[in-house]
This record gives sequence, C-alpha cells and structure tokens, in this order.
Amino acid sequence: MAHELSYVELLLTERWRNKRESIVERDRHQCRNCGNTKNLEVHHRQYHIDIKTGYKREPWDYNNKYLVTLCNQCHDAGHKQYKIPSFKN
Repeated sequence: MAHELSYVELLLTERWRNKRESIVERDRHQCRNCGNTKNLEVHHRQYHIDIKTGYKREPWDYNNKYLVTLCNQCHDAGHKQYKIPSFKN
C-alpha cells in the first residue's frame, strides 16, 4: 500500500512523475509566481486527509486545481510564510 511509503518516496514514483509533468506542462514550464523556468517543483495548495484511514491522499490523487508549478525559491518561501491547509474528506 502506498501509505507505507514516506512522502519523499511517494514523490519518486512513476505516478507522481506523470502527474507532476502534466502540471508543469499546463503551467508552460514556468513558475506561476515569478516566471522562472529553472528548478521547478509542483506545490500542493492544500492537503486532503482520508477520514477513514487518517492518511493524507497520495500526492498524485488531487484535482489539478490544487496543484501549481513553482520554482524552488518561491516554493520554499511560500512554505515559510504560509501553512498549507488540510481538509478531511
């Protein structure tokens, strides 16, 4: 089961690589905040927790509207400034 893997391990799976690439393509291979085209990452705008299991959803199991391409500098700055909300569903 995927929840037995760490979050970092989940980000190394083919399923996440495919989802990540689709988001980066949608965002035209640039940071949606500053326009940078280097060191791109995909950020989850919010996390969803399964009320039955208590686990976060797998990183690829999100509607695309909850994912955004950011450069690593904007991604890091955002995490320092804002707490990512979590919702049970």
